[in-house]
Amino acid sequence: MTLQGKGFFTYNLLECEGGEPASILAEARAAGLSHVVIRIADGVNASGIDASGFDNTAPVVQALRANGFATWGWQTVHGNQPSAEADLAIARTQALGLDGLVVNPGDEYERPGMTSAARQFMAAVRGALAVPIALSSYRFPNYHPELPWATFLEFCDLHMPKVAWEQAQNAAEQLRESIRQCDALPNARPCVPTGATYTTSSWSPSVEEINEFMNTTRDLGLQAVNFYHWDACRQRLPSLWTAVANFTWPAPALDIRQAAATIPIPDMPPITLLDDFLVEFLGALNSRKAAQVSALYDPAAMQVWSEEIHQDASAIQESFEAFFASLGAGSTFTISQAQVKDNQRLFSWKAGSLHGETSLVLKSGKIILEHTFIT
Repeated sequence: MTLQGKGFFTYNLLECEGGEPASILAEARAAGLSHVVIRIADGVNASGIDASGFDNTAPVVQALRANGFATWGWQTVHGNQPSAEADLAIARTQALGLDGLVVNPGDEYERPGMTSAARQFMAAVRGALAVPIALSSYRFPNYHPELPWATFLEFCDLHMPKVAWEQAQNAAEQLRESIRQCDALPNARPCVPTGATYTTSSWSPSVEEINEFMNTTRDLGLQAVNFYHWDACRQRLPSLWTAVANFTWPAPALDIRQAAATIPIPDMPPITLLDDFLVEFLGALNSRKAAQVSALYDPAAMQVWSEEIHQDASAIQESFEAFFASLGAGSTFTISQAQVKDNQRLFSWKAGSLHGETSLVLKSGKIILEHTFIT
């Protein structure tokens, strides 16, 4: 998926609108974003998974993708365990159904002899993933000659230099110089620069600098721009978020039906008996009482039925009322196949002449995200 338009990196997903998929989706839409780059791992440690083992990343990714936003993941790699880091990058990218992977080499990659680690990691992820891969790097390659730039870029489709003009106010000048140096690298790739929307103890970017950064990106003919990062910007620098949101850069047209249809359902081991939740859900469906079914959903849940999206329990109850009214008299719901894994439920069902496949994501015993495809 080619990036075009404005996007944000996230660092701690739970610090972005509390990690709530519906709220993140609403803010991304209001800001006119085209893409979001979510932190999925640091080295060999997965990110976005809370103490209970719940993966907060999955429902956010599904909500964004269902609404047509390009949703990428990013991982910091340290090079001490390149094979294990690659395995995690592959597993997270595939399980989450991400549109792309951003690789962020840590300072360790400036040590002597790290080219082989870079090649081992990059060759593994490139060989296993069919999605675009980008390098997130230092702004000025000339200041970091030890980094194995050519090796990383050999396996990449895009280059995302981190143009942070800390302790300065010359955003446009630094961006132009960053692109000049990146374009001069061996295996140079198209650039999608990442601007600074965070603060340090003695420095913060200004609204004027953010606008200057975006204007210069457009002047250079670049197709997309990123900012780092959502958490800091929304919480501590809201004026910068507003500046990004107000900047006119039309996002690609969103085809909700196509996006929802391409969300992959992860492989899950089959079971022969329904678990307690599916038994309760099936009973609610056969009650033909929309309120009883909607009571199983979180108040802020999202439901995707083909091209239709219903958000919050009230809208979901209304959708079930209309659905039940459309069924023939005496139609009974039956489940033919069911799979369960952690917080996910996948099942095939039949009601009268209708057949469907439903994927549910649960949190604290309530449905927070549903995808249903009816045939």
